[in-house]
Amino acid sequence: MSGQNVSFNTNCQQAYKQILALHLDSAGSLLSQETKSDTGNAYVPYLENYISFVSLFVSQDRALYNELKSSKSKYFNEVEKLDDTCRYKKWMLGNMHLQWAVLKIMFGDYISAAFEVNSAYHLIEDNTREFPDFQLNNLSLSVLKIIVGLVPQQYNWFLGLLSMKGDIEKGKKQLDGFLSVTKSDSLYAPYYYEALFYSAFIEMNIHPDQKKLSYFINEAESINNDVTLITFLQINLLMRTGENQKALDLIRSMESANQNMYPFFYINYLHGECLLRARRFEESIDELDLFTTYFRGENYIKDAWRKKAWAAFMLQDTLLYHEYMEAVILKGAPKIDIDQEALTEAENEQLLGKDLLLSRILFDGGYYSDALQILNETDTSNFSDEEKVSFKYRVARVYHQMKYIEKAKKFYKTTIDFSEVTDNYYAANAALKLGEIYEAEGNLSSAKDAYATCLNMDYKQYRNSIHSRAREGLKRVSE
Repeated sequence: MSGQNVSFNTNCQQAYKQILALHLDSAGSLLSQETKSDTGNAYVPYLENYISFVSLFVSQDRALYNELKSSKSKYFNEVEKLDDTCRYKKWMLGNMHLQWAVLKIMFGDYISAAFEVNSAYHLIEDNTREFPDFQLNNLSLSVLKIIVGLVPQQYNWFLGLLSMKGDIEKGKKQLDGFLSVTKSDSLYAPYYYEALFYSAFIEMNIHPDQKKLSYFINEAESINNDVTLITFLQINLLMRTGENQKALDLIRSMESANQNMYPFFYINYLHGECLLRARRFEESIDELDLFTTYFRGENYIKDAWRKKAWAAFMLQDTLLYHEYMEAVILKGAPKIDIDQEALTEAENEQLLGKDLLLSRILFDGGYYSDALQILNETDTSNFSDEEKVSFKYRVARVYHQMKYIEKAKKFYKTTIDFSEVTDNYYAANAALKLGEIYEAEGNLSSAKDAYATCLNMDYKQYRNSIHSRAREGLKRVSE
């Protein structure tokens, strides 16, 4: 490879699609063929780096990370050989830095990750100035704006030092714009899957709009299930929107259709979670066992053991429940919110009553009527303060999803009133949800107050994610 030209030809396009399908061996073979026919095509090292990124992102295998991290410079060196007048050069390098930033965050190399983001940001920003009509800049820069915009407020001084500015709403609009371009311009059509994946995942996690989520579900359903990344997206969308049975059906079809797929044990975690929500507790434990046995990473391990404990609790196996909760403490690492919550629950022995737990499980699966029936039949007279606030929060969430908005507002407000008696996230998220309701109603003054209330609360669980959404909400209603 000399890295002297760029050709996104049939071989490279097929390899790119195979990467998104997690058929990494097939992608590698196609790139080997391309190298034989064109030793100087810079798309080959770019996509080889992409294979490294996907394999690490999916496996979260630290040993593999250390191995591939030491050899990544060869891909950068080949792309660097492109002429500075090539519009793909800085875009490719910027994307490669962004991919390694994501991986370094995942593996805890935070300072190095910050400099990778900085390199990516300024490379893409420079390329946008030099080649303003090159639409791929918008794909990358939009994601970078969102990532930088999600950085907790206490680190803004660091962003200032690096001259990086984030803007989540502008990033989302820019990304949506590029998604439209992929449908109207054949040059960018191959990037549709990647743009759809980013757009939908960001929408799910940052001020989700139900109409847009429905749009993304329809878009994903229109694609054949040979693009694993999009099937994975669709499963997450269905789980997020309460379509648990559809998610289960899709997981089963995915598992049977992708025999040559790179091992993706996170799907076992999602499968186990869906089975738990469907009250198929023994099957849930079996599926989560596969995840905790074979997954090489640290994230979601604590939560998987906790969910096995929940299933055992529902099966009235107290001994197994305590065994699994002990594993929550010993296994995995508390780096992400859901694992931190699992660890706190295990250490403090915070398991709620069976009815409250089952209502939460059913709510997460979209079985709202069943969850509400259980809550309505729950005797709260002997509840602790923690159980009382959990109860009111669960009722509010169910009413909200069932479109009983006035009832939801009432219970959200009551949950907020309990903020002094618990350090849990319930009151803060209730304030966030109340702000979103007021914003949707056009009551911007009340929305502003609710978002501000959320930001002023003191709690630990899910703090960064809740604060990010409240901060963005406050920004929207204050403009």
